[in-house]
Amino acid sequence: MRAKKENVREVFPATIDRLIERAQDAGVTLTEAAIAAELGIPMEAFNMYYQKDKAPSEVFDLMRKTYKQFIGKLYIERVVLTDEVDEPDDEDED
Repeated sequence: MRAKKENVREVFPATIDRLIERAQDAGVTLTEAAIAAELGIPMEAFNMYYQKDKAPSEVFDLMRKTYKQFIGKLYIERVVLTDEVDEPDDEDED
């Protein structure tokens, strides 16, 4: 398992889509329902993770372990940047 990076999180829908794509390229048909069942995740939870694009890191680790032949070391991540804006001074410069 990799060290957690600040402002970086894995992208659940893209990881699932890439897993299905790589499996298909290898001649294996995977469905979201089959993935959820193999990982022991209720379909309702899987759909929530997919829609909200947020899943526990353990799910990603288990997915990489279970489907090592397709996504062994694949990490699809989103970097979240925050920008602070300096407020202009209220004083007029004369």
